[in-house]
Amino acid sequence: MKSLDEIVIVGGGSAAWLAAALLAHNTPELKITVIDKEVGTPVGVGEGTLLNFEIYLKRCGFSVDEWFTEVDATYKTAILFPNWDKEGNDIWHPFFEPRSVADGMPQVDAWTNCQQHDFREYGSQFYDCNVTQDRVDLNQPLGYHVDASKLVVFIKRKLKDKVTFIQSEMVSINRDSNQYVKSLVLKNGQTVTGDLFIDCTGFKSLLNQAPKRVNLDSRLFCDTAIAGHVPYIDREKEMHPYVRSEAVDHGWVWNIPVRTRIGSGLVFKRSITDIEEAKDYFVKYWDNRIQKENLKVIDWTPFYNENFWHENVVSIGLAAGFIEPLESTGLVLIMEGMALLLGRIRDHRYNDGDIELYNNVMKYYYEETIDFVSMHYAKSTRTTPFWNYVKEHRVPSEREIYYANLLKNPDKLIPNGCKDVGSYFSGESWGHWLIQLGYEVAPKKLPADKQTIEKLVIETHTRTEKYRGTLSPKHHEAIERLEALHNLPKVTQAMR
Repeated sequence: MKSLDEIVIVGGGSAAWLAAALLAHNTPELKITVIDKEVGTPVGVGEGTLLNFEIYLKRCGFSVDEWFTEVDATYKTAILFPNWDKEGNDIWHPFFEPRSVADGMPQVDAWTNCQQHDFREYGSQFYDCNVTQDRVDLNQPLGYHVDASKLVVFIKRKLKDKVTFIQSEMVSINRDSNQYVKSLVLKNGQTVTGDLFIDCTGFKSLLNQAPKRVNLDSRLFCDTAIAGHVPYIDREKEMHPYVRSEAVDHGWVWNIPVRTRIGSGLVFKRSITDIEEAKDYFVKYWDNRIQKENLKVIDWTPFYNENFWHENVVSIGLAAGFIEPLESTGLVLIMEGMALLLGRIRDHRYNDGDIELYNNVMKYYYEETIDFVSMHYAKSTRTTPFWNYVKEHRVPSEREIYYANLLKNPDKLIPNGCKDVGSYFSGESWGHWLIQLGYEVAPKKLPADKQTIEKLVIETHTRTEKYRGTLSPKHHEAIERLEALHNLPKVTQAMR
């Protein structure tokens, strides 16, 4: 059994400060130290969040009213994937559970009986309200678009009296005879001791001396991104309440509208598209609203470290692994990792069983996320070099096969070929995607005749559109109200 009095976090990005915030609020008896290098190099791509973001910040003691305007947040109801499997076919991935058209009759199940209607509009959640009308229901659970660098600034300010912050380079690591980290020697001459060390040093993973690295480049296909900030031209139109992840010839482009600008990037495979070609394409994609010299290049090999917690070092964020930006999983895995860690050390101690459980659960989180992201690339009919490479190398996972069989056989007991199907990405998320990708769907047996079900589906769609259209504000209107309330300066738009 190892006791805890001091926890040291090494790193200065969102992973480090989200970790510090959770620990400082929930384990105030422990001494928390954050060590960041003298000159930071933030990656700055993780600006789209999922539903756990607001919950996590509440667990850190931060209410929405405190951080929303400070991090230039806007609302996120879903992710839209324009032209994804083919030109003209948009995939819609909503956040909300599908509503019922009647008691015991989920909307998706009802839609399977009348498939002549567009699934996004009649079998999913609020597509027309969110996409064609840009409306946002503030009474529903929401994700957010945030400026990750401003999030770090906010957390640092809130924690200035709760944690010890040291800005210096790490020079060397002192370990005991069992190879546990005892202390860190810093460039400024300090030696910092600790009982547990959280490695948020990015891809370098400086503290874990024996990472069990699982290479994922045979299961995932993107390894590079170029990213930058795009000024608004028409904020009212461009500030949509969802992330756009648009398939393009070289890979895909993300578009995340925060309050003051758009965060965007092109994700691709560098062995197929070189950096300069990608930059030229991206500048043209944005009609020269961003310049090549302002683009940041981020490259990675998709991986995770199977021993997330090794000895007295816990890897969080990019030190633990990276999949790709699709579906905004980076921040999710940071927060899931920290929430799990907090649960193992609440009594200020841990043992080998805690380490084993942590590693098993985190491996599962990563594996299910990998399967879900890989599934997005199924069924593409594009014929560019990148998409041809995907078609030649992608192999469906056991999870994908399971959920595909479930769609074809909704009323049969399907043998579960993979362990613990469904977790963060539920069966609803898988179903939404597979249906829109064109996987075979059989009608679900329901306690009503087909004519009645058809009527209920249409009535539900009409009612939803009417309700959202009258009671839900336009996204830009909701943000403008908050700007006026907080006397925020007017956002400057690009001149054309």
